[in-house]
Amino acid sequence: MPAALPLLPTTVVGSYALPSWIYAADDWMQRGLYGPIDTAETFNDAVDRAIQDQEEAGIDIISDGEMRRRGFVQGFAHKISGLKNVGAPRKVGESGIDQEPVYETVGPVTVANGIGIVEEFEYLRDHTRKPTKVAVPGAFAITAWYKPVEHYKDRTELAWAFVPALKDEIRRLAAAGAKFIQIDEPIIPGYGADHHTPGDLTGMFNECIAGVSGVKFAMHVCFGTHKKIAYAKRTYAPFFPEMLDAKADQFVLEFANREMSEIERLKDWLSDRDLVAGVVDVRNHYIETPEDVAERIRALLKHFPAERLYLSPDCGMRRVIRYRAREKLNSLVEGARIVRRELTGKAD
Repeated sequence: MPAALPLLPTTVVGSYALPSWIYAADDWMQRGLYGPIDTAETFNDAVDRAIQDQEEAGIDIISDGEMRRRGFVQGFAHKISGLKNVGAPRKVGESGIDQEPVYETVGPVTVANGIGIVEEFEYLRDHTRKPTKVAVPGAFAITAWYKPVEHYKDRTELAWAFVPALKDEIRRLAAAGAKFIQIDEPIIPGYGADHHTPGDLTGMFNECIAGVSGVKFAMHVCFGTHKKIAYAKRTYAPFFPEMLDAKADQFVLEFANREMSEIERLKDWLSDRDLVAGVVDVRNHYIETPEDVAERIRALLKHFPAERLYLSPDCGMRRVIRYRAREKLNSLVEGARIVRRELTGKAD
């Protein structure tokens, strides 16, 4: 059985840095040079390395690093019918979200066999003794590059069409033993300008988790990070307190890259919820020292109780160089230990 969590537990947001060799393997897969056994072995090995890096760093609640996914949500498109890939709006020049392929609806969207997250979790569950978490894209997140053309009048209607499939995935995750489930939602949808409201997000979140018990649910409110570039105004103020209508046990919010902006609002925004606070900047090559991390934690504790505070990187680490990612996780864990000793007077 996993050990009880310490004060100020550390975790990750979901994705982790890819090993260098998986880029070569991806190329071979795309060229049809791998069989199904080769592919499964490659992805299993990548998850094993993500588990190893997190365990060796001392992260308290780990993920599978989302090693089987490519991109935030783009990798799920092949599991969904009713979509047509119309390509990227822009293909040359500086990096931007308009360089990702857009999918148009050609009829009702259906997800006949799930989006594969249950199988991801089962492998993680069976290959670690640590507490685990799993990230699931919310209904708006999964439609980030989907354009309603046929059958759907707008983005919100299209997003609602995915709620039954996501609800089923979450139910099956809980049945498989998942205890920490995080639902990711973007502040602003991917390529489009069709903004959603806090009510849209909370309504879909609540429907996705309805009837599921025995799970700590987290809502990750994401500013987006396309190749380390955010694509939304980085403030949570327009979304709170309305976001508290979500029946989430935790909110996953980023602070490090925003120089701890808005921490003074936490008492009002999250008076009765847990906070998973980003205290490591995944958009910066600078490696925080443990004392840098400890300083950020101390700032948070002036506005939020230690008993309800979890610590993480700001966002997923998919775009962080792997050796840098390991160093950042080490600093996260050591920074948490420094403050934990200050609070308890005891070493881990």
